Amino acid sequence: MGYAGYAPGHTVVEKTPIERALHRVSSEDAHDLLEKLTRNVARAPGDPKFRRLKASNATIAAKVFGNQEVLDCLLVLGWVREDVDGEDGLSLPSEVPGNMAHVRAIDAARIALRRRQEEDLRARIRARALDSDPERAALRAAYEADKAERKAAEPVTQGSVATQRGPGTMKTAKDVGASGSSGC
Repeated sequence: MGYAGYAPGHTVVEKTPIERALHRVSSEDAHDLLEKLTRNVARAPGDPKFRRLKASNATIAAKVFGNQEVLDCLLVLGWVREDVDGEDGLSLPSEVPGNMAHVRAIDAARIALRRRQEEDLRARIRARALDSDPERAALRAAYEADKAERKAAEPVTQGSVATQRGPGTMKTAKDVGASGSSGC
């Protein structure tokens, strides 16, 4: 428990290197490929066919070696660039365990990508709607003009100073008997 019985505040959780690499992947197809490769290793960790990728395979060459985001993710996941059966490729050493935690991280990154894409779409729709409304466009133009005017004005460098207004006939509530005390 936190101070005075309150629940502790929110703590920021740093992303892992895998999560940071997955966040940079900008295609859902790339997430699908990463998930398939990782899931295959997790399901059959001892099967060497799931731990090797050859660059001579046209599909692998296009989807893995042709996409730097995917290649970076695989390297962060533990894959190593080396010769596979005398050809350029990637292999996952047997010391690197295949686990479902990586598959879940890829799935979470895919969901986050979808959310970002939906938010971008909504923002574009809102911007288009705002641009099509002439009244809102005029208000936005006036707001931007005011903002530019305030920015161009000199900054305030001294506080306000009291100035004498009128002949000094100001009266207080006590002077007119409206102070609320019975001693008037």
